[in-house]
Amino acid sequence: EVAFAAGKDPIKFRLELLDKAKKNPVGKLTYEPERFEKVINTVAERAKWGKVSKNVHQGFSVYFSHNSYVAQIAEVLTKNKTNSLSKVYAVTDCGIVINQSGARNQVYGAVIDGIGHAMYGNLSFENGQPKQNNFDSYRLIKYNEVPEIDAVFIDNGIDPTGLGEPALPPTGGALANAIFKATGKRLYSQPFAL
Repeated sequence: EVAFAAGKDPIKFRLELLDKAKKNPVGKLTYEPERFEKVINTVAERAKWGKVSKNVHQGFSVYFSHNSYVAQIAEVLTKNKTNSLSKVYAVTDCGIVINQSGARNQVYGAVIDGIGHAMYGNLSFENGQPKQNNFDSYRLIKYNEVPEIDAVFIDNGIDPTGLGEPALPPTGGALANAIFKATGKRLYSQPFAL
């Protein structure tokens, strides 16, 4: 939203801020700006950021946790006046990846879970008790709602860092930003759909 308000491309804006952090850090940096830049540039390249057809709307998000870096771009496709999430690109820097298929599956699972939480996850209470107390009343993402996921890793030779959680949080942000590009509406509360 800040990039939009400033009239700047969200990816270029984030890269500018990282460049400022490198040149003139405020306090001690607890992250490595270069690793952030690498995942951002890689996801932008893979998704052809800003160079897709006019019916594809891209949203960007980036996240750092457990000493790992994840950048994501979600694509919402508009077809016959209907919007649907068609693809998520996820680039992760978690150091050396020992088990490629296991790591990829963790990212897939995190992205799918992130979409499920953002779109459908709803826990409400009545008289202090949860209204949803089992999976028959708690909406989960369905198999046919899972988009294509492009998950890649940065091979940098650094000791392995965390992987289970870092790919989940940026998914909701990337999806919300893509929905905004498609509809012009900002979504501030989840779930986005029921």
